[in-house]
Amino acid sequence: MVWLTWLGLPLLAVAAGWRAGVAAGVVVLAAGILAQIAYIRWFPRLSTVMGYGSVTDMPAPAGIPVPPLPRVTLYSASVCPFCPIVRRRLAELQQQAPFELVEVDVTFRPEMVRSKGLRSVPVLEANGRWLVGNATSARILAFLTGHDERRATDARA
Repeated sequence: MVWLTWLGLPLLAVAAGWRAGVAAGVVVLAAGILAQIAYIRWFPRLSTVMGYGSVTDMPAPAGIPVPPLPRVTLYSASVCPFCPIVRRRLAELQQQAPFELVEVDVTFRPEMVRSKGLRSVPVLEANGRWLVGNATSARILAFLTGHDERRATDARA
C-alpha cells in the first residue's frame, strides 16, 4: 500500500492542475511532498498522540561481549515513520557490535513484498529469522545475538 501514497499524490496534483491550472497542481504536489517529509521527521513526537505509543529507545547494554554478528537486512519503505528510527538504532549498534547492514527499500517493489511475504515494515532479517516493527536498541541486539527472550516475529504472521 506504500506505493499507493506515491501514486495518489501525483494523481491528486494532476486533478488539481486540470481543474484549477498548472500552478495549483504544482502547489498540491509540493505541499504533499513537504507533508510526507514533515510526517516522517516529526513522527517520534506525534506517535503517542496518534495511538502508536512511545518510540523512546531502551539502549542496548554496554560492555557486554558480543559474538560476531550476522549480515542484517533491513526492509524499509520511504513513507514508513518507524524505518528511520530503526535505521538509526542499527547504525548505533554497529558501533558496539560490527555487522554488515543491507537496506532494501520496498516502496516500489511489490514483487519483493510478495516474495518475502512482508506485511509491514520495518523488518529485520538475520540468520533466517525476522523481527517485525519498531524495536528498541536492546531488543534489536537481543534479536541479533539470539538472546531474545521472546521469539522473533515471522513477517508472514
